[in-house]
Amino acid sequence: MVQWHNQKFLEVSETSPSVRAFFKKVLTHRRHILLFFLFFLTVIFDLNSQNRDYTQWWIYNHGDYAKGEGKNDPRVKWVFGVFERVKDAADKAEGRLPRLFIINKTQGNIAMELPDGGIIIDPGTLGICYDGAGRELGNSRMAFILGHELAHLANKDYIHHEAFMTLQKYGDEKKRGELAGDFKIAEVKTKEILADQKGAIYASMAGYPIDTLVGEKEKDNFLLYWARRTGISDASGDPGHPAMRKRAEFIRSQVSAVVKQVELFKAGVLLFQVGSFHDAAAAFIEFSKVYPAREVFNNIGACYLNLALDVIQMKFGEEYYRFRLSTTIDYSTTAETLHPRGEGDYLKDKDIAGYLNKAVEYFQMAKARDVHDRACRYNLGAASILRKEYAEAMAACDEVLKQDPQDIDALNNKAIAFYYYGQNEGMDTTQKTIQTLETAHRLKPTNNEVLYNLASLKEKRNRLSGAKLYWEMYLTLPTTPRDNFYNYAHNKLYGKDPSRSAGLTGVPRMPDGIKLGEDFSGIEKKWGKDHVDTYKIGSQDKDNNDNWSINLQVMVKDGIRLLALDNTVELVEKESGPDEMEEIDKVLERFGPPSKIVRHTGGNFYVYKERGFSIKEIEGKASSTIFFEGMR
Repeated sequence: MVQWHNQKFLEVSETSPSVRAFFKKVLTHRRHILLFFLFFLTVIFDLNSQNRDYTQWWIYNHGDYAKGEGKNDPRVKWVFGVFERVKDAADKAEGRLPRLFIINKTQGNIAMELPDGGIIIDPGTLGICYDGAGRELGNSRMAFILGHELAHLANKDYIHHEAFMTLQKYGDEKKRGELAGDFKIAEVKTKEILADQKGAIYASMAGYPIDTLVGEKEKDNFLLYWARRTGISDASGDPGHPAMRKRAEFIRSQVSAVVKQVELFKAGVLLFQVGSFHDAAAAFIEFSKVYPAREVFNNIGACYLNLALDVIQMKFGEEYYRFRLSTTIDYSTTAETLHPRGEGDYLKDKDIAGYLNKAVEYFQMAKARDVHDRACRYNLGAASILRKEYAEAMAACDEVLKQDPQDIDALNNKAIAFYYYGQNEGMDTTQKTIQTLETAHRLKPTNNEVLYNLASLKEKRNRLSGAKLYWEMYLTLPTTPRDNFYNYAHNKLYGKDPSRSAGLTGVPRMPDGIKLGEDFSGIEKKWGKDHVDTYKIGSQDKDNNDNWSINLQVMVKDGIRLLALDNTVELVEKESGPDEMEEIDKVLERFGPPSKIVRHTGGNFYVYKERGFSIKEIEGKASSTIFFEGMR
């Protein structure tokens, strides 16, 4: 205990200028020794009264299960994987980066958020989630619990912690009812209900099904199961929590509409990865009406950024393209930017300027909802470069680099922003840009954006041997997509375009009974309307004469997701069964290099645009195949 207090005291002294000045005074004037001693006791007393605010206190007093007895517990790895996915989907409060810890507590169970951003669970909670349930169901249960605690953190309502501190102060649990007024029990129950709602949404957004958690049947209701395991009454709950049956009913009634709309978000991701940016943006915008979260706004901005790039390419020619910038959707992608020769008249184009303005607007909205998120800051930097706002682009990258000085995407984007900033200010910043990119290359030699940019800058410096080296590395890298940039690099190195047939080794088999381009109504009759959700998506942008709407139909059955636009089948996703999930390296070896790679939170989409399919990778394995109309 004292050891931890001393550590906190030293941390305070190292970070506070006033304390450092006080130490200096103490060391030079002995008459202040007594005052220093009294000050020290005051700090220790204060920390002792508040030490349960800190995750470290819980680890010190109970031990770290993940680093001790739980080293060989497979559930530990599973739950940290769940936490990362749910954390990515959740809102976050300023100054509190969520972190998960499993304390080595052997009695009861605990799931609690702390003011310093820590989330505490214990082996008992692992047991409730995973015992007799298996990994898949256990992960869904844990996703809901962690989503619930992340919602408390985002809302800054540390009610579990406050209730615990109240009980510690006044006595044992028999006095709970008497203490209701001490932590405003009605307010607590309201916060619990809201955390249930957001927790379920976060879990669903992270890809975990919640229908098995709050079902009407008791066997499908995890909240009732939790109540039985923890001794809470199903009907009345306890002073700190509403009744479990009421909580389940509320989640079903309030969240069902949002969860039903989640197919819009998933459809947006699928449409984005095949390049249907207008339709993807419309799907994300419609979803934002029921769930205006960070990742939704970030994805909308990414759609508009790519629309701007498409128009630039179409109207101003590919010879303008020189560098590659890293951008992301909540599943991430790689975008390109241009090297303008002249005054950059593309900014005077109404379509391009409008798309870029919208992109920045949505990236700023996403940024405001999560002070730690990197994706929207990569994107904001890319959009700012295209708008020739180079200082703003560097500032967005710096926000990421403060969290992680070795973030490759931020280093790459900042380097290009710095290069353009120098050009704009009449300075030659090429060599410093090269040095920054070489640092990024040493940190991650397999990043194809960095390789491409290094080759381009080396060529500009007339260091042709260096340029040739980086072009070769870029072309031979397995993760380099076979796109227009690949063709450009191939021309630079060999003086000709690559063979179009290189690497074309077939296509996966489309699910039986489905054809792209066919009328959706026939499939709907065969599969049944119960499996179909219909949404009206579109744009009502009167300022840019962009008014349109279409029907998006989503059908999900037996591991198949089908998207139809205005009753025409446009895209089909087939999930891989447990025995079909091959290692992604084997799949890529069979089909050859993709034409496009879109990174997402668990892996990548490998898109074969000419052949009309893509492979979705999760944790190194092919989890699904997506079919769409290929480029002929």
